[in-house]
Amino acid sequence: MVKDPLIRDLVAILMPLPGKLAVFADPTYFEEHQNTLDATYDAREELAGQMEEALEASGTDPLLEAITEASHIINAQEEQRQLLFAYAREHVRGRPYSFDVLGRAAGKPASTVRSSIKQADIDAVAELIGPAPREKTQESPEEAAMANLRSLLDGVDLETRKNLLANDGAHLRPLLAGLHEEAVERVIAQLRQGYTEMRPRLGSALARKLEAKEQA
Repeated sequence: MVKDPLIRDLVAILMPLPGKLAVFADPTYFEEHQNTLDATYDAREELAGQMEEALEASGTDPLLEAITEASHIINAQEEQRQLLFAYAREHVRGRPYSFDVLGRAAGKPASTVRSSIKQADIDAVAELIGPAPREKTQESPEEAAMANLRSLLDGVDLETRKNLLANDGAHLRPLLAGLHEEAVERVIAQLRQGYTEMRPRLGSALARKLEAKEQA
């Protein structure tokens, strides 16, 4: 018999009893329900005993302890979900799962899933699953995006390229919507650095045009 009302209430919250038995339940269902009920009562009694022992030994508040334990479980599950997101985007064989699909599965907006994936999660998954046994080396989404944008920037004139890279690559960012936030920042930073440092060939028409513009 649990004497402490706080512990009694906590046990009832943490280990709820099975639902009410249907009035016209068959004998087999009745037996299964009774077995579940007996097992729940036994588990409640054991949990209450553990709480009472902890309270007597350390004087810790059983409610706060229960909240702490539940928080640890939630945090562990959240970490696991982040690893699954990272796997679905960066490591899964074949086409990566879209952010919309992952968002629906997690009950979150696609933008939240995109911004939540960190490089640390991607690296952690790589360590857990090891090298992927692929028949051929596949280009990562980040590498593919980088190649596409380089092709785009190489095909425009200097002024257009400058405008595309201005404001921290604001005009290019919509083209990177499929990448997670950290990958977007890496791609933009590499493009800005690479193309800012490039100069047209000395004596070329583009070089003369640029020189005249700078002297004006």
